[in-house]
Amino acid sequence: MILSLWFVMLGVFLWAQVPSSDKAEQSAIQRAKNVLVSSLDSRLPKVSLEFFLNYEAGGAQIQWELHDCGERTGNPSTDGSNSALCVEADFEKDETAVAVLVSIETFKGEPSGVPAVFRATVNGLNGKSHSLRRLGDLPKELHRPTHGMPRDLPVPTIASSESPSAAPGACLRPA
Repeated sequence: MILSLWFVMLGVFLWAQVPSSDKAEQSAIQRAKNVLVSSLDSRLPKVSLEFFLNYEAGGAQIQWELHDCGERTGNPSTDGSNSALCVEADFEKDETAVAVLVSIETFKGEPSGVPAVFRATVNGLNGKSHSLRRLGDLPKELHRPTHGMPRDLPVPTIASSESPSAAPGACLRPA
């Protein structure tokens, strides 16, 4: 009887711990979404990271996930419970994959520090991946023309027997 009661109590305590972990995860993700991109890169406007990425994604769905950054913050507490979590935002636009990781210091499992860009990478059509030096470089990378595309439009030619004076402003190409 005592053993059964002990298992029931253990189950209740374990069940009660799961939502707090999920709550901490959602809190970290929300904190990353709300950080002003101007605090991550001074060249950017005072808008949230969520707004900035939604704008740059151009309607593409953004996946937000929480990861362990894999390194300590360098500011350990006496009980060793300081660490950094990374909130990753992924999206794909015009066959270009983008991943932005924002690190958030935690203390005893709760977000506590100022968020910072941990890493931002772009994977292009050619399969090459490269890291961005600053978050403000993301718009330029997404709007960069793909290799092999013509740089200038060809000069138009007139296919009729009209004289150049009949079509003002028209450019003729010598045959």
